[in-house]
Amino acid sequence: MSVDPSFERAVLAELARREKRVRLSESSHGARALAHRLHRRSPDVLAHLRRVATAVPSRFHAVAWLHHAGETGVTPRSLKAAGLTPDEVAAIDLLTTARTERSLVQRARELSKAPGRAGRLARVVLRAAIEDRLHCAPGDPDASSALLLLPDPRLAMDSRS
Repeated sequence: MSVDPSFERAVLAELARREKRVRLSESSHGARALAHRLHRRSPDVLAHLRRVATAVPSRFHAVAWLHHAGETGVTPRSLKAAGLTPDEVAAIDLLTTARTERSLVQRARELSKAPGRAGRLARVVLRAAIEDRLHCAPGDPDASSALLLLPDPRLAMDSRS
């Protein structure tokens, strides 16, 4: 008995999609666990991280959970051990570098020009973090201005990310 080649391709494609989903969720789980360890004494930060992770598509979850990790002095090695990809580690580095001694508007301007997938990951997460900030503290003029510098990921769909 032979199997129809198109059926076999469809089954293999579905298995590959499921495997990718599992890898993504494992990455997000490792990132969430690391975020909890790094910020265990800061329930407000953890609540913010949870809201940001909930606001972004699943492929951005790992970066969303760890976008404040740079404040704790976490190493790229620890991030990789938590299951993050090189692009995710680079995005967290971009978010950390942008945070030093700069206003929110300056950080958003810098990240709006960051190239590649790491730049896109950082922009989407920063936008969600700013939206969360505005939700918690409406009327923040810096946050409103910074938001205008970052593209809305719902309007600018990019299939490459």
